[in-house]
Amino acid sequence: MLRIYNFNIKEGEMKKFQQFIKDNEATKAAHAPKGWKYVRTYSYVLGFGPYHGMTIWEISDYADLDALCDHDDSVFWTIMEQFLDLTRNDPTPGWLLRAAGDTQITELEKEP
Repeated sequence: MLRIYNFNIKEGEMKKFQQFIKDNEATKAAHAPKGWKYVRTYSYVLGFGPYHGMTIWEISDYADLDALCDHDDSVFWTIMEQFLDLTRNDPTPGWLLRAAGDTQITELEKEP
């Protein structure tokens, strides 16, 4: 499954944010919660996107969401706090995507 988090960057912090991402991607990946694989942080470019960027994580199942809540790695949480300090507190949608072939499908039976 993919956990996608959209965000906007605070005004005047774009270059600082970009450098922060470059400096911390490997550390963020190394200190990820159990079951979480950091894919990457992306920027929407040339206005092609509703936000400034998105961060993508890969998880295996819903239990990995609990692992995030139980994660006590101070390095990880410090990086997350620094990320939040550079981004705005806008309400943005987050998505949890599962491969279509792995989803549970429910349909109403059609009457003859």
